Amino acid sequence: MRLSANAVPLLLVLFLSMLSGCAKTVPQPSQPTQTHNNSGADIPATPPAAQASGPVLKPEAEPKPESAEESPCLECETATSDQNRADCFKLQPGKITKTKSGKTVTGRCQPQCVPYARCRSGIMTCRLGDTGPVEWYECARKNKATTLTPKAGSIMVIDVNTRRKMPTGHLGYVEEACSNPDGTWTLRFSHTNYDRKCHLDLDAEVLFNPKTMTATFLSGAWKAWAKDLKIRGFILR
Repeated sequence: MRLSANAVPLLLVLFLSMLSGCAKTVPQPSQPTQTHNNSGADIPATPPAAQASGPVLKPEAEPKPESAEESPCLECETATSDQNRADCFKLQPGKITKTKSGKTVTGRCQPQCVPYARCRSGIMTCRLGDTGPVEWYECARKNKATTLTPKAGSIMVIDVNTRRKMPTGHLGYVEEACSNPDGTWTLRFSHTNYDRKCHLDLDAEVLFNPKTMTATFLSGAWKAWAKDLKIRGFILR
């Protein structure tokens, strides 16, 4: 079929229109589409920290050094004993004897708690024969020679405790007394006959509470059980 002269230019125009419609440029991944600000000013890039979602964590503050008020030094009073510690303790086991009926009896060992405390402290008041700890304290109290406040060089008197087989109480020598910020006292306490065999327990750490007049052993031979023992007070010179 032959085309007329007028049809050839028309076909040529249609062909060129098809070519221009298929020639659109596709943006490449390495070339993102840019947007332009109408004002022409450059927009600074957002820093990576601002793009992250979630709360912004603040740097931890450095710990402050402890001040002198937060860690106060204990005020301690240490005794200077009249006697050397070793001079006051010479263990003498109780003598073993037999009664007329043939029964074996073991006598009292030495030194008991009272003679040892007298030797260490030099306090020789109220010598009433076989004076017990509580009996000595009551005698000293009548003579105004006692206190409820711990003193280095004094004698701490533990009250009667029948459950622990201390019917006359118990006592020992206060080597050192340190006041604590909470009102309690930390004592260094030495005593004999804690086991009814006159053995010596030196420098036991004891926490004394003057509000309740009780003592708890933090170290030494009685640490395992001696909690909140009732205290009569302290014998002074």
